[in-house]
Amino acid sequence: MNSIQRRAVGAISICGIFICGGAILMRSGATPAQEKGAATKKPGSPGGIADAYRFNTLGVAYMNQQRPADAQKYFEQALAADAKFYVARLNLGVSLLGQQKLEAARAALAAAAEQLPKDPYAWYNLGLAYKDLGDAEKGIGAFQHVTEIAPNEPDAYYFVGYLNSQIQKYDEAIAAFQKGLALAPYHASAEFGLARALQRKGDSAAAREHLARFQKITSEHLGVPFGAGYGDQGKYSLAELRRSRCDIRRRRARSLRRAAAGTAWQSDRARARVFSTSMAMGRRIFSW
Repeated sequence: MNSIQRRAVGAISICGIFICGGAILMRSGATPAQEKGAATKKPGSPGGIADAYRFNTLGVAYMNQQRPADAQKYFEQALAADAKFYVARLNLGVSLLGQQKLEAARAALAAAAEQLPKDPYAWYNLGLAYKDLGDAEKGIGAFQHVTEIAPNEPDAYYFVGYLNSQIQKYDEAIAAFQKGLALAPYHASAEFGLARALQRKGDSAAAREHLARFQKITSEHLGVPFGAGYGDQGKYSLAELRRSRCDIRRRRARSLRRAAAGTAWQSDRARARVFSTSMAMGRRIFSW
């Protein structure tokens, strides 16, 4: 290597040292701001809410695939993103219920029902947790909350009847089953529950009548009895897919556009009707 080449290599090495040193200094000087900007979004921030909705949606998708353990992880991530996204806590309880982690499910659902007192999903699933834990009285109370929030849904009345039958309160059970059947005449589980409660009360003739109705409903596929699997115990036993605020705003915007279009269309029709009426009147007035 000649002297010119040695000098060139030396100059390149020195430049490299200065560049690396400058980069290190710049990095060390910007670290606090960068760390602050790159920190995890706080719960309740717009990004946290968006992440909470996204994780909750993924969790619901896994529940629909009968994968409650995977769903549980996403509901936990939703709560980590936004601790006040209480629907994720509700759904966490549903996923725990699907894994038969009953006490943990009860705790999560009780917290969700306290935070979402008007949400029928929370009370309904809390009732299912109490049912599986063998606490009929608290289960009845939870399902009665559902009947107050959604009085026209028959499934909660069925469980009020079922749990009253478990503690031998047959009059209350029969009344609840009848209320459910008044709302949904082909509710197979309510029909069977009513037949069984009547039999245990000693009314064999009425019990046979309702058992025959149950057999007709099931044999003719007019209704399906409840099962033990996820989603097989009524629509409120499913995880709740809460729409994001962006979705709600988009739906409202669409509704406003449709309303405006409908108003304009009605206005055009009104103008056309006035014009045609005026022309008709003109023809009558100026007809000889």
